[in-house]
Amino acid sequence: MAKIRVAVIGAGGIGGTHLRAYAAHAERCEIVGIADLLESAAREKAATYGGAVFSDGEAMLDALNPDAVSICTPPKYHLTAVRAAAARDIAVLCEKPPARTLAETQAIVDAMRGKLLQFAFCHRFHTPLRAAQDLIQGGKLGELVQIENRFAFRFSRAGKSWFTEADIAGGGILIDTLVHSIDIFRALTGDEIERTRAAVSTSLPIEVEDSASLLVQSESGVIGSLNCSWVTPVAEAIVRIHGAEGQAVIDYDADAELRYRLAEDEDWTVQRFDAPDRFVAQADHFLRCIESGGDPLVSGADGLAVMRVIESAYESAGSRS
Repeated sequence: MAKIRVAVIGAGGIGGTHLRAYAAHAERCEIVGIADLLESAAREKAATYGGAVFSDGEAMLDALNPDAVSICTPPKYHLTAVRAAAARDIAVLCEKPPARTLAETQAIVDAMRGKLLQFAFCHRFHTPLRAAQDLIQGGKLGELVQIENRFAFRFSRAGKSWFTEADIAGGGILIDTLVHSIDIFRALTGDEIERTRAAVSTSLPIEVEDSASLLVQSESGVIGSLNCSWVTPVAEAIVRIHGAEGQAVIDYDADAELRYRLAEDEDWTVQRFDAPDRFVAQADHFLRCIESGGDPLVSGADGLAVMRVIESAYESAGSRS
């Protein structure tokens, strides 16, 4: 079977992560092109991963006609890039957040209707999270009651990056980071979010929120407390799952590890996994969908569901800044 020819639009940090993930599957795919408005950034990545260099994504798609493309631009440019790929019948792996707004996300989904669209909610492919799903679905934790999640760190580039420009990013840390938290909550509960209440604050001299907390409740009644910040100096990335019969913890500082404790247990059970990281696993899934014609685990419908919660959160907070 011929290798899948992949290209990447956007040669920043996350673009490099996608390239690294594709390179881990070199036996199945070939990186044929990298495009970035800053051509030197694309050239730097190509020196490591190969592929032709372009300063224009659409020109790259015309010149190379790849089978698949990762869209790793800032959110403002997702829709334009997706439409270009859709017009050429190219499979798309689109970074998070899906877009700046629900309306733009809907336009992306509409453009890719009948074609392969996967949104890059990479935590779906984190092995400890998948193991936690197995615990929940197997009934070990009992009925789900609460899920707590915190992603926080000090963002040194705040004010010097497009991440803190509302027109480009669509908002601040709520849309940038809590999109992951919302998708994790949906994945663990297997349910849609019915109620949303958010609070945001800004401590830094930037135009968007730098801290956010979101209280949600699923249709089945599970409560979620989702929190994130760019200003707290002690970084934390953790998910705590509370059930009527036990608790499970996914601590990202512990790498590929899940620990859980059931009601009758005196000590924690620790599961460790020897598995590819979530980005390599995400790329593997995307390539498998191309090879098999199957549906992606994270679909356009998932992107729309998350963005509905994001918009509701901003409405309840009264602001996108």
